Amino acid sequence: MAALASVGAQVMLTDGIAATYDKGRARIGAMAGVQSLLTQMCDRREAKPQLFQVTGAHWLANHALGEEVFGHLGILVVAKDAEEMLAIARGLEGQLTATLHLEAEDTALAAALMPILERKAGRILANGFPTGVEVCDAMVHGGPYPASTNFGATSVGTMAIRRFLRPVSYQNVPEGILPEDIRG
Repeated sequence: MAALASVGAQVMLTDGIAATYDKGRARIGAMAGVQSLLTQMCDRREAKPQLFQVTGAHWLANHALGEEVFGHLGILVVAKDAEEMLAIARGLEGQLTATLHLEAEDTALAAALMPILERKAGRILANGFPTGVEVCDAMVHGGPYPASTNFGATSVGTMAIRRFLRPVSYQNVPEGILPEDIRG
């Protein structure tokens, strides 16, 4: 928690994103059974990490706890046992990533979680943290909704470039006035 507390404010891309993050942060923090572990002030478009904790029973009883808050907000869900952990995994919505932090003795439980997580996430990691996203060949938003490998609905991977292109057809246009990059 000390490492998170020392993270400086990050600027949100738009006022709308910042407002939505702030509303989500307040919504999560006000829910029954949610304990605030790290709450820091947000100022306009600048936000600092937020961390909350909830029991598995509370998470399972309140579907709204599983709704995404876009930004650096985390909820630690503490399961009482392996069965509750599996129930929590089954209750997840589609995710970009799922991460297992495990030791060798956790192999049997991890094996039970894998078929569930494979249906929930496009990328599964072990003992690590997902990288950020960028437009490059090795990056896609795979997995169930809201993830997508459809170039019209993703902002990562080289196919995402198509999302921001608008084709123009040129018919009988003299070469001298065509855009330079398509001239013969």
